[in-house]
Amino acid sequence: MRHRHRRKNTLNATVIVAATLLCSSWNAVAQNKPETTEVRNDFAQNADFLQVGEQLTYEVSWWFVKLGTIRTKVLSQQGGGGDRHYSAIAYIDSYSGIPFANLHAIFETTMDKECFSDSFVAREQDGAKWKITRYRFDRMRNKLFVENGTAESEVSNNVRIEKIDTIGIESKSQDGLSLLFFARANVKSGKQYDVPTIIQSSKGNTILNFHGNHTNVEIDAAQYPVDVIEFNGEARFTGVFGLSGPFQGWFSNDAAQIPVKAKMKVILGSVTIELKRWERAGWSPPSYIPK
Repeated sequence: MRHRHRRKNTLNATVIVAATLLCSSWNAVAQNKPETTEVRNDFAQNADFLQVGEQLTYEVSWWFVKLGTIRTKVLSQQGGGGDRHYSAIAYIDSYSGIPFANLHAIFETTMDKECFSDSFVAREQDGAKWKITRYRFDRMRNKLFVENGTAESEVSNNVRIEKIDTIGIESKSQDGLSLLFFARANVKSGKQYDVPTIIQSSKGNTILNFHGNHTNVEIDAAQYPVDVIEFNGEARFTGVFGLSGPFQGWFSNDAAQIPVKAKMKVILGSVTIELKRWERAGWSPPSYIPK
């Protein structure tokens, strides 16, 4: 029974980490910091690429086993000019019939115009209940309040708070979902960023290397090589269930800068996340034209 429980947790964690790799990864083991890494404040093009209503669906696979799907959606934009804020959501679901895996989770974030987190809510089904984690940033006082509790359903506002932690923060930070949009905003910057990241109620840093390698990838949803910008990075904190290693991502080489494909190493082997469906007005994956 213990062996089965470990395998179930490992597969569940694999899907979660694959989702957050799509958000540029969050569960890796710390590596030696590159000498060229620096904390930058000239964060790039803001969130002009975002389109309210955009919906992207990805499939997560481990070798030839299809584990589940990740669906992201841009919900809204509030304010204008330098005071813009955005909200987005991600639905993570394992496929039925996968041995030892039964995962249903929802991540929701609000972000400022530079795609840093204003607030974050994670909901994960746990039997008949849902485990709820909330991040509330107080940037004026450099604090983050983390609430943990349970609810009867994923949409219930009646959350039973069981624990509240307070974390000191020195700068703007990322949650697991806002990091995806930060990566999209900066993928063409040609720079390297050391980004403060809050994961599982703990502080860490995510290194993002946007070296601007122009290349192409193949996906089942497109009948041609897709024109992409490649990047890589690592998360500087230890994840659950021994998940570790660097990650790679490929975003569309156009104004939308949409995540097309990602790869990482986990305890079970290599995991791939691939774009399967998209809903964005006027967009389709750009075709790669060799020079």
